Amino acid sequence: MIGKKHTEELIEYLKQIRDDEGYAVVNINLEGNEIYDPYSMKEQKDLCGEIYEYIDAQTNVVPAEIPLRIKFYGDVPAEEQEEIRRMMHRHYTQKTYDVSWDLVANLRKMLLLAIFGVCVLAAYFFVVFKYDQPIFSEVLSVIGTFSLWEAANSLLLERPHLRREYKNIEQNLAQRIEFLPPQK
Repeated sequence: MIGKKHTEELIEYLKQIRDDEGYAVVNINLEGNEIYDPYSMKEQKDLCGEIYEYIDAQTNVVPAEIPLRIKFYGDVPAEEQEEIRRMMHRHYTQKTYDVSWDLVANLRKMLLLAIFGVCVLAAYFFVVFKYDQPIFSEVLSVIGTFSLWEAANSLLLERPHLRREYKNIEQNLAQRIEFLPPQK
């Protein structure tokens, strides 16, 4: 019953934030707020981290299939608008690289643990049938089983999470960014 209520609330929230074109809209007030990260400089100039955090918080529950429209409200000169678009694109591109590397590491970990687990279990069966070493064979059994368990965990739990995260970042990469005058 609780799950159904939460689903209905989520559907209602998504209806509220979607515009007529089907975009999920995030409105950001730039007036009186720091736009740029005070630590960033020149070529590495970037937006304030709170802006990215706000966008992520507002779009966290938006399915990756729904396109995003980010509306910045404030007096931002045209040349600065294009610079902000480039900063946001660079930010989300870097995040895709990070998650891509995590996916590669996850695949490598999964394969190595599966191979190691199978080899150790093969050694377990060899020891069980060839020698009478119950303690050693049990240690091999535990190590092999644990390795296969961790490989399955990587495949069934970690990998889908990383793929969802990657899709969400791709959603941010494709977002439409607009600049509007300040709201009174």
